[in-house]
Amino acid sequence: MKLNKIILYLFLVLISGNGFCQSVEAVPYIGYLFSSNLNTLDGEVKIDNGANYGIIFDLRFDEDVIIEMMYNRVDTKVQIIEELFDSVKRAFNVSIQYFQGGAQFEIEKGKFRPFAAFTLGATIFNPGINDINSDWRFSFTAGGGIKYYFLNNIGIRLQWRFLIPVYLSGGTIFCSNEACGAVIIGSSLLLQYDLTAGLVVVL
Repeated sequence: MKLNKIILYLFLVLISGNGFCQSVEAVPYIGYLFSSNLNTLDGEVKIDNGANYGIIFDLRFDEDVIIEMMYNRVDTKVQIIEELFDSVKRAFNVSIQYFQGGAQFEIEKGKFRPFAAFTLGATIFNPGINDINSDWRFSFTAGGGIKYYFLNNIGIRLQWRFLIPVYLSGGTIFCSNEACGAVIIGSSLLLQYDLTAGLVVVL
């Protein structure tokens, strides 16, 4: 039943803006993101860990339903390593940006509010060089944490979260105009996770 309410309220947001909301929370945040590697035909794609930042908007409709919209970015470095020689074939900077929408569930009410959040959306890998194309992928996130409201409209939010772009069979990553820098075999998940701290502002 709760899922039906979330879908209904999300539809109302899309067609009518925030007129049905009880409140809107803006949460700018900073943190640190960790990334796994991808094994490909061309070798291993290694994405460095790095600081990330973003903003979350929580649209509260009632005590049970919170729609969550999230933007997240990390500017980092990618290395494509040839497995046969264990040498760096190519290295370049890349920005990874997540655009997500989903739901948040508060476990308790009051000043301290543990929560869980789940979102779906897209991720873009945007290399910092001209001869490699950007790459869009379906992605999802799942995480949780705690919010503490030390004033009625101001609080802090501490969170851990998994961020997972999905590469399906035959997918590619970091292609130039001439050739692809890496080719994925089969289905693959690029597992990333972060730890963040943010300021909650009730608008």
